[in-house]
Amino acid sequence: MSEIWSQLKCLITNQDLNTVKHFPQHTTTQQVDCLSILNYSFIPTSLLDYWNRKTYSEKKFLLLQISLILSVSLYIITPSLPFYKQKPMFSKRPDKHTTGLINLRNDCFANSSLQAYSSVPSLTDYLNKFITSYRQLVEFVKSNNIDIQELINLRLELNKNLQNSKFKHSNSTFEVPLHIAMASMVKKLQETEMTTRTISVWTFLHELEKIFNAKMSRSQHDAHELTQLINETLENENLKFKSFVRFITLNLHTILKRIPDAQDYSRLDKIVVPEFPFDGLILSQMTCLTCHGVSQPNFTPFVILTLPVPLTNTTNLETLLEQNESEQIEGYQCIKCRVSKIALNEEHLKRQIPSEDVEYINKIIELNNNPNLCINEDLPEDLESFIKNYNVEGIDASRITSTVQKKSQILKPPKIFGLHLSRSSFDGQVVTRNSCRVKFSDKMTLSIGKEFHDKLKQFQTMVQKEDEKLREKYTSNVLTTDENDMEDEDVQREDIDEKGEEEEDDEDDEEDVTTDDGTATENGTDDLDDETDEEEEDDTSSVMSRETETQSVTTSSTIRPNSGPTGSSQEYSINSAPISHKQTDNLKELFKRFKFNDNDLYKYRLRAVIKHMGSHTQGHYECYKHKPLYVKDKNGNIFKLSPEIKDEVTGEIHCEATPVERNPTQTNGGNGTTSMRSSSNSSSENDEGFRHKFSTMMGRRPSVFQANPTGVEEILSSGLQTPAEILVDDPNQNNFDNAFATHNFKDAFNNNNDKDTPANKKQEEEKKVKMKKIPSIISKPYWRISDANVTEVSKASVLAEETTVYMLYYERVDRKQIKRHHS
Repeated sequence: MSEIWSQLKCLITNQDLNTVKHFPQHTTTQQVDCLSILNYSFIPTSLLDYWNRKTYSEKKFLLLQISLILSVSLYIITPSLPFYKQKPMFSKRPDKHTTGLINLRNDCFANSSLQAYSSVPSLTDYLNKFITSYRQLVEFVKSNNIDIQELINLRLELNKNLQNSKFKHSNSTFEVPLHIAMASMVKKLQETEMTTRTISVWTFLHELEKIFNAKMSRSQHDAHELTQLINETLENENLKFKSFVRFITLNLHTILKRIPDAQDYSRLDKIVVPEFPFDGLILSQMTCLTCHGVSQPNFTPFVILTLPVPLTNTTNLETLLEQNESEQIEGYQCIKCRVSKIALNEEHLKRQIPSEDVEYINKIIELNNNPNLCINEDLPEDLESFIKNYNVEGIDASRITSTVQKKSQILKPPKIFGLHLSRSSFDGQVVTRNSCRVKFSDKMTLSIGKEFHDKLKQFQTMVQKEDEKLREKYTSNVLTTDENDMEDEDVQREDIDEKGEEEEDDEDDEEDVTTDDGTATENGTDDLDDETDEEEEDDTSSVMSRETETQSVTTSSTIRPNSGPTGSSQEYSINSAPISHKQTDNLKELFKRFKFNDNDLYKYRLRAVIKHMGSHTQGHYECYKHKPLYVKDKNGNIFKLSPEIKDEVTGEIHCEATPVERNPTQTNGGNGTTSMRSSSNSSSENDEGFRHKFSTMMGRRPSVFQANPTGVEEILSSGLQTPAEILVDDPNQNNFDNAFATHNFKDAFNNNNDKDTPANKKQEEEKKVKMKKIPSIISKPYWRISDANVTEVSKASVLAEETTVYMLYYERVDRKQIKRHHS
């Protein structure tokens, strides 16, 4: 090797190689024949002649050019070599990185909580729909010059308890700041990143501080406490928004400075407030094992369910749920058992009852003949005291006790099922952390119970009929049969000349097209209506926390002032126990939009896990966050099949990439009209494809399209636990976002001229676009996020966190994850 370098040096300086060897310290500029120096057969003679004709400076400059070209070539080629192990500047995979959150002091509890929120697509859908509806109401209020402060004052007057709750500051405003802050934070955390990115959680926490007019303390906090506070605040804003919509609808004739028309009620009817996805409902009821009587049902709302971890070495999540649902209580003072014993004793004795006891005995006999008597029946204080002190002929009622079975049933499965594992253990002196191993799975199934299923569906039917009557009532107020109250026809003609009604019709049509509430548009089709109904999935309740339960009751009675229980004699029951009119009205409202499954099975998938390491008082939080679904089509384009927060101004989801091909013709039919976000395209399809491929080759960044399909089917293959391929519904039939709809799937879009015929409709419904999941989504479907540090992990790594798992987030997916075998 050294001999070659010596020859190159001689070649540049025109020195004789033999001279250099014999006289190394003597330099000469004697010209020599290079052929005698480098007599190698692989060097062409023409190249040597070309080199010898160059001067010394020209040779030096030429050698410098060759060195630069070789260096640049090596820089470009080396990363593609198989033995090259250096870490790339950025990832070619869209799921390699995600946004992290910086930890300035003790922020890991908040960082993990917000990362978990951003992993749930249902929360993203909820925020999009909620903010869209809120902006519609704000626009309605502004366009009609409604005094917002007057609305706030009227709401506080009707709900006195709102001024004393911990949300009193929020209740005195019209805004929904935490929803806006949550949407902004989730949007940043969900964006596809090709490299590392770190932001701060304090933009969100500052909004929380403003709502409660307080500051975050410096001490370490609990992630569960923060999550509970966030959920309750979001729920309160949801209820506040609902109450404003209902109050304006019911009192529009007094709020407006003019007579409201059908258009006003139509606009308000389209403002649909989505249900809070974390809301669930638990039914608790006791059964006496002696008399088999049941207690009055107790309905308990929750936004996150806490499960105590037992002091054992190991357990599993299903066992914790079962133990939380059922327990036995000994020594219970059953009213039904005592009444039955007293009645039988009096019937057997047939004694002369003292005059002061006759009335009580008659009431006891009457209660004993009541088949719906509950074991915890609310009795008058004097009668209850008489029963307790009854002691005749060996029958001492105070000593009559029984064992009861208490059962807690999830009556309303939430859309997002949050679970908190309480690991606090108290040994009588200090509180320590319970390190019990809790086994959990990435799947879960809940059931309401056949004994409740049909009854709850009846409540849903009842409230739908009541809403229809209410809608007809307020719509009919616009029309009249009184000739003295009819509008003058000349005035009507004048309005038509001024294009007043045409403007209203155009506005109405525009609103129908842009409605984000899952209802059918006027120029839509039944197929689209069915699909959007499934996408709506308003199957979660607006169940309140204990703090805001009074507000919900007031709101429920306000919207139906004529359907209250005051003059009604009809009573309803749940599981052989009567329920109050107040509970009946609440159940009607809670199950108003709930989507029941015929098989009573509600499936869930794991979306996030928050782990806690350390002691009871100190430690560190991390979050395991499920990746969004990234798939590839046959052209190599990558799609992100997951919803994202819409832009606050335009209402569109940004798409930074350019599709490989664009559909040059745009269908303007009634159904499935898709508008391209970049409609001013002057380049041809070939230019678009060339630019995309050239950009991918040079930049090493693949284009990523964001889409939110309404239906996904996984193709099951033998030998694979996780399906690698999926089928996506035809974009023209399933209301995809613009970014997905603008992509040109030629096989799915051809022959659309006669698509209104039943045969073509059936064919289009059956059309699916086949896509493959990117391999890393299957092998490592989760991110492990420790503040700003993000790594990819497998499902097994997440499920192995049995001693550190602290909070889990499951999402109801039974209507989106449809699996089938595909040949």
